[in-house]
Amino acid sequence: MSLVSVSTVDEAIELYNMGDIPGAIVALEQMISMGSLSFDEELRAWDRLGSSYYAMGNNSAAEEAYSELLHLDVYYDLSPRANPRLQAVLDNVRNSIMASAMVRSEPAGAFVTLDGQLMGVTPIMLDGLLGGNEYEVDVYQVGFVTEYYTLEAQPGFSHILQFDLDILPDQSAAAVASAGSQTDVIYQSESASGGTQIQPSAETAGTALQPSDQTSSSATEQQVTADAATGSAPPQSTADLIAMLSSGGGIDMTALNSSGALTSGTETNIGLAGSTGGRSGLVSSGIAAQAEAMGRDIMVFSDISSMSTPSVTGSENYSSRTAEEIAELVAEKRGSVMYVYNKHLRTDPLLMGRVDVAMIIQPSGRVSDVEIVSSNMYNQAFELELISSIEQWRFGSVDSSEGPLPIQLPFSFSP
Repeated sequence: MSLVSVSTVDEAIELYNMGDIPGAIVALEQMISMGSLSFDEELRAWDRLGSSYYAMGNNSAAEEAYSELLHLDVYYDLSPRANPRLQAVLDNVRNSIMASAMVRSEPAGAFVTLDGQLMGVTPIMLDGLLGGNEYEVDVYQVGFVTEYYTLEAQPGFSHILQFDLDILPDQSAAAVASAGSQTDVIYQSESASGGTQIQPSAETAGTALQPSDQTSSSATEQQVTADAATGSAPPQSTADLIAMLSSGGGIDMTALNSSGALTSGTETNIGLAGSTGGRSGLVSSGIAAQAEAMGRDIMVFSDISSMSTPSVTGSENYSSRTAEEIAELVAEKRGSVMYVYNKHLRTDPLLMGRVDVAMIIQPSGRVSDVEIVSSNMYNQAFELELISSIEQWRFGSVDSSEGPLPIQLPFSFSP
């Protein structure tokens, strides 16, 4: 294949596979510089560019490529079966440019938004923060004053935000705002690499410490203030609060409502592998409609709790992603799923049941269109945070010619 004929990422990857790694690098850099690639194709291009540079022994260029990749998609990851040395390079870059923030509140169970996107309830770990960027963290709880904090993420640091919420006075939200109600927020910052930390001066209170200021491995607390949020009358129930927070983007309430998960009643019936329902059992699912339009079958897992070889519907050769590979990644994510469940179990001791989640895995490995097909959990906050957690999964890239892969996974929960 000549370089002149290379016009797609797949063709550039074929150059790599044929051993023409310098040609692949030139082709990929040209396509990226043109700026005409789709979002997912650009992800695949930077991914293969990083591995190409690594194969040529240019580790610094490989790290730069992976840095660009993470700036595009902060949750990007390689396939579970990728070269572990490449995974190590990506992980090192991630640790050097990314930050995280643990958000806690008193009382616990407050809803948290990150730049307006609903993430879940406290305590919650916010991963995927780009160092040097500012993020607005808002904390909402029915019956309490809304608090916010602007966090400047420091690369390689784990930030801790502790919100002590004030009970909402018996007056309108407008009156609360005009009264200038304020609540203390405890801010901590810990370096993943250790070092020392000094007490910030009054001039730096309310801002994250700069990396050069770190002189101790112990966290230093600093008091900052958060103003009461303004707006209309505060929501009177958790359902009202969720509806308000979801209206600005982030969680897809349509996906939850269509499953029956947010209403009382019996569990929605769905088609599972080995059942007579088959694909027709997913007729109300938005994923099913998209799969129909793509001419693809939905890979439906009947049981992943044991992580044994799952049975799936659909043909065996329409995707290089195997059921075993998908189950392998889901097994790796089990800890994060159970963290969400156990957190909500503390406030809802009767929380148990099954949730069937459908999603589309893009050729880049990115997860999109996550929706709950069916649920009998009847806990809005839990289902919202479960979706938010799954949206951060990444499966590694494949050829774009394979197209998106719709899948459905069951999750069974019991105390």
